[in-house]
Amino acid sequence: MRFICAFLIGLIALSSVGAAQSLPGGPDRIPKGGFSKPQGRGIVPKGPDSIPQGGWGKSRGIVPQGPTIIVPIPPPCPRGNCKAIAEPQGKSCPEGQVRKRRKCVETTNEGPEDVTLPAAKFRDKSCPEGQVRKRRKCVEITHGAPEEVTPPTPPAPKEPAPKVKQADPIPPAAPPLPTRKQADPIPPTIAALTADRPHRPLEILVLVDSARADEIVARLAQQFDLTFDLPVPLVLLDGALVRFSFESGRSLESLLAALSADPDVDLVQPNYDYLASKDQTPPQNAPQYAGKTIRLEEAHLLARGQGVMIAVIDTAIETDHPELTGAIAGVFDAVGEGPSKPELHGTEIAGILRARAKLTGVAPEAKLLSVRAFRGEGKAGPAQSTSLRLLKGIDWAFDTGAKVMNMSFTGPLDPLLERIVAAAAEEGVIFVAAAGNDGPMAPPVYPAAYPQVIAVTATDDKDQLYGKANRGDYISLAAPGVDIIAPALKGTYELSSGTSMAAAHVSGVVALLLERHAELSAAEISAILASSARKPPEPFGEDAIGAGILDAAGAVGHDGIETSPEAGASTGP
Repeated sequence: MRFICAFLIGLIALSSVGAAQSLPGGPDRIPKGGFSKPQGRGIVPKGPDSIPQGGWGKSRGIVPQGPTIIVPIPPPCPRGNCKAIAEPQGKSCPEGQVRKRRKCVETTNEGPEDVTLPAAKFRDKSCPEGQVRKRRKCVEITHGAPEEVTPPTPPAPKEPAPKVKQADPIPPAAPPLPTRKQADPIPPTIAALTADRPHRPLEILVLVDSARADEIVARLAQQFDLTFDLPVPLVLLDGALVRFSFESGRSLESLLAALSADPDVDLVQPNYDYLASKDQTPPQNAPQYAGKTIRLEEAHLLARGQGVMIAVIDTAIETDHPELTGAIAGVFDAVGEGPSKPELHGTEIAGILRARAKLTGVAPEAKLLSVRAFRGEGKAGPAQSTSLRLLKGIDWAFDTGAKVMNMSFTGPLDPLLERIVAAAAEEGVIFVAAAGNDGPMAPPVYPAAYPQVIAVTATDDKDQLYGKANRGDYISLAAPGVDIIAPALKGTYELSSGTSMAAAHVSGVVALLLERHAELSAAEISAILASSARKPPEPFGEDAIGAGILDAAGAVGHDGIETSPEAGASTGP
């Protein structure tokens, strides 16, 4: 309030001076010594004589006569707030400026003299005593020299962080492992590898360069998060084969597609399943009719298979069976899991080929290579194998000198198996395979359906087609395969049926041909077997029995050697 009153008094004084100067007569009319403070009710004296000499007295309510003095009254405060008129002039405008509306402007020399408000009062209003406002903060007042603002102490420079030795660069992470939920389309060629082809769900076979096998396999295993077996060199495939395994939940097809695109991968595929199946006939004292059907005794007058090596790619063989004494020239275990116990299927096939005690094998002088590629999975199911086992077994048999390979088993189309069969056939190996026991409406089975293979179906003692045999244009010919008596386990005998038994009869006749003409190629032997085959009395069609029923004497005597059609066949027990 003191500030406001001082401001108003100053305005009144200035206004009074201006009014006095404008009166008639000029300033001489103002009493010497100036006016005294008016007291009373403002009554004007009636004449000049009533003004005391030397100025106005202190008479109550007496006003000197003369011209009326007009005292300007300041305008009322806006909205009753007089503080808003005076306070802003010293609150935020620098010296020499006044606030006009909301801006600071330079003062002019005209008009009433501006009233400069004490700076101390302004400071005292908003900051504690001994402080002044600096921006939005109150700071201590310094005495003596002009007030200086001490600049803030700059922060101490940061010491550079010690250099850390960079670690070796981390190799880029492997691409995301493919899963079954991924939406990337699978190429048709990859999808065909698994469609309707029984296989091991968590295994993949990869063929790579033998010279760089270890390097390539280690890289692929790390890149695709796979585990692997040691690479297996395969002479016939001119490479090394490795089996990769992976955890469940991943897509086999996606892995096949990714691996097939790798430049170091020659071939990739699933590890397919194969079966060595047959029908078992209750034991009985049945005659050995097969020899008579194919005229085997007459063919033995010309050849008995001497010096020819036949590989039996099957289960383990009971090598000490009386019918097989001295027959086995070599043994290879491609399974490599558990003890190599003799099993029935391989023992029967070996007996049909080489028996020479109570029974007479088709090639009794030939030597057998026992290739254990199948293993029984229990009494209820047939023996099983995989692509990897078969590939290892075939490669070993070829390297050991086998000229004939009997494959009494069936499976799916297998690119690696097809390639190794073709490679061995170019080297003169003859392949004979079972046509399958899946019925007349079943699709072709492999390896019988490969072009380099002689596919054999089965007939009985009356030249009737085996009811469970496959049919198709891939079948080459038929041979006895129903109720065939053959060696069994523990020195016994058993009757069995199936295209597996029929294939063994054809493999034996091929050995007879090679004994006489070792230079014959697979194509030439196939032509001889087809041209010499016997036509059955009841036609079945080429898709059922191919060229006809096997005739051993006719095949071996194809070079013009005469044989007696009345020659008796050997008999069994």
